[in-house]
Amino acid sequence: MSPGVLPQQALRYHLAKGTKTTLELELEGKLVAGEITSAAPPLVFTLEVACDDVAADGKMKLTTTIQDLVTHAAPDQPGAPRAIADAQTLKGLAVTATLAPDGTLANVQAVVADKQLSDAAKAELDQLVQALPKLAMPLPRMPIGIGAKWRSSRPLGPASPLALTSVTTIDISGISGSTLTYELTSTVHGDDQVVKQDGTDVDVKGITGTATGHGTFDLSRLALTGTLGAELHMDMTTGSDKTAMTMTLELRTSSH
Repeated sequence: MSPGVLPQQALRYHLAKGTKTTLELELEGKLVAGEITSAAPPLVFTLEVACDDVAADGKMKLTTTIQDLVTHAAPDQPGAPRAIADAQTLKGLAVTATLAPDGTLANVQAVVADKQLSDAAKAELDQLVQALPKLAMPLPRMPIGIGAKWRSSRPLGPASPLALTSVTTIDISGISGSTLTYELTSTVHGDDQVVKQDGTDVDVKGITGTATGHGTFDLSRLALTGTLGAELHMDMTTGSDKTAMTMTLELRTSSH
């Protein structure tokens, strides 16, 4: 959309083999379905992101290991006891992915091995798998400078059963070495579709969503500090029962 002012440079991820960064992700979600409001216990993931190898084409093989998972929810909050118990199960689990120099994060996959996870633990792990692609900012091909603005589109998932696409606009307000200061806005959309929920077909229509965020990003360490707020709306129909649903997510990230 705009290359920004001079001087300009080509921005690429360039993690060296053996690089390790500790990230702390705080996730807080809420679901409103008709007259029912449900708030999930806020989760704080402490993750170690390690670059295991760098291929000849520059693609980086990453392993993200859950070092800790806690919740700041009150013990009597619905879902909190289960979240606390499942946190012990999730510790030590890893998520693998491949990061391209342009910020494309592919092959995101949880490594569960022979661990037996409850449905709640699987949902928490799915939240992490869904959040990880947001930690890699897609970069433009052309050289850019401060004030650069670009737009990218990519599918969301794989944790969500819905087929969704996000279109994100990134505005760069600062460049210092390999660290970018940015602001972003996103829209989320999806065609009308039918998904399975507990073995029942659910007709989903009117899917719209938005997100905004800001922060800093170090392309040499995959170190991110910032916030992201997202909201998704849809109408879900099962048989003759139609329900308007709104899901919100707050993601706060720090690194060291």
